Amino acid sequence: MKQPDLNLIAEHYSAILTEIGADLTSEGMRETPLRAAKALVEMTEGSRMDTANLTKMFTAECQKAICHDMVIVEDIVEVGLCEHHLLPIIMSITIAYVPDQKILGLSKLSRIAGYFARRWQNQERTAHLIAEFIEKTVEALGVAVLIEGKHMCAMARGVRDTHSVMKVNVMHGAFQKDPNVRNELFMRLKSK
Repeated sequence: MKQPDLNLIAEHYSAILTEIGADLTSEGMRETPLRAAKALVEMTEGSRMDTANLTKMFTAECQKAICHDMVIVEDIVEVGLCEHHLLPIIMSITIAYVPDQKILGLSKLSRIAGYFARRWQNQERTAHLIAEFIEKTVEALGVAVLIEGKHMCAMARGVRDTHSVMKVNVMHGAFQKDPNVRNELFMRLKSK
């Protein structure tokens, strides 16, 4: 995939900043357009990543005795960009799944979360994409993705609500169909 042209993006940032009155000759602002370009490219890298590195599975380790036990990874922190205002969304992501024959390495769950979070996105879609990818990749019996997000577009502009947290819960398979599985998840999350 073609890499973004940082110099071109920096030129556009220069034009925007100049238009709104920034003095790009001041010491603190001189390198700002290039720094902002690098930050934007980094914060949207998920849209340019390859999924090949996300799917290393451990099928040999998944013996019957452990293969159907719930796996939960909490507090994966990712930052994405609100697709409406291009302002950060700071997300705390919890992923739970009930494997069938395949399990993912721990780092893969964090990488999957980053792949779908680090782009211009909305929180609801991020949760659905993570759940669908895991469900399809490991053929899980159930997947749950819970995201708590602080939206800078609501905190720094508009309503300027600095305390609200948006919560999205997506349940697939056993988490959606079986109240006992769903209740077990929420009881485990409460007990931390």
